[in-house]
Amino acid sequence: MFISGGGATDLYFVMCRTGDKSPKGISCIVVEKGTNGLHFGKKENKVGWNSQPTRAVIMEDCHVPVDNLIGKEGEGFNYAMQGLNGGRINIASTSLGAAQASFELAKEHLKVRKQFGKRLADFQYQQFKLAEMATALVASRLMIRNAARALQEDRPDKVAMCSMAKLFATEQCSKVTALR
Repeated sequence: MFISGGGATDLYFVMCRTGDKSPKGISCIVVEKGTNGLHFGKKENKVGWNSQPTRAVIMEDCHVPVDNLIGKEGEGFNYAMQGLNGGRINIASTSLGAAQASFELAKEHLKVRKQFGKRLADFQYQQFKLAEMATALVASRLMIRNAARALQEDRPDKVAMCSMAKLFATEQCSKVTALR
């Protein structure tokens, strides 16, 4: 398996099977960097997001003390699901940031670039495109905030809200960055 931050992080939260084949048979343990049997593969060459290294994590005869169990045995699946919801908000927020940056760059470009003796910003078509971008940004921001609130308040709809925010914001980011 590979993970972001592999080899560069001091602590690894590992979901492992300690019981039956159901989700209740999964526990969470902390494995510290330097633990015997914990090794890392080569740093992967990635297209994009290179600020965080990605490596294979290899565990061979890796013994971890019982004290490294997080919570109680069998609670690991629940921890993993909680992390996924926060991760969905993270991805949605990252997408929103990329779309916002694209919007700002587009606005500046339209002020500077000229065609037929006029700034591109003076053309109604370009103004409509900026309005579409701004609408997508506001809608994405509201979806993300609503999902974050649902997660923070532990509402029953938190999984759905986090999933929808990720879907919507990533789709809108793609549209905003592709608008010309």
